[in-house]
Amino acid sequence: MKPIMRSFLTGVTAILAVTAVQASAPPTGSVTIGQVTCFRIRVPDRGESIQGRVNHIQDIAAKHLGGDTVRITIRTVGDRRHIDVNDEFLVAVTPEDARATGHRTAATLAPVWRLALERAFRQSSARPVAPPDAPPSE
Repeated sequence: MKPIMRSFLTGVTAILAVTAVQASAPPTGSVTIGQVTCFRIRVPDRGESIQGRVNHIQDIAAKHLGGDTVRITIRTVGDRRHIDVNDEFLVAVTPEDARATGHRTAATLAPVWRLALERAFRQSSARPVAPPDAPPSE
């Protein structure tokens, strides 16, 4: 009986350990800059996978971490919004991204993503400058 109980307890312990590791991992598509999880990419875009989109964002962001200033802007491209960092394309916010996150349009989601990116860069010691369309801060 003891070997059966020992095997059972070992199995339960292994399952709990795997579950704990999975619970601590960020969900698929999470965009993390520095130590900040900004937002989640939930859908592919024009042949690029979710992970491909995340990798692109993190590759571009890494070039600007710890830099002097970072300017994050939004530009309109049809019904999409492109977020740029220092005039370099970072991510397209698509109507599909908006629907996947409960927003009506890319135009309403893009500022949310931009604010999350600004917060992440600020916390990583890069200094974002206010976008031209932002109200002055107090």
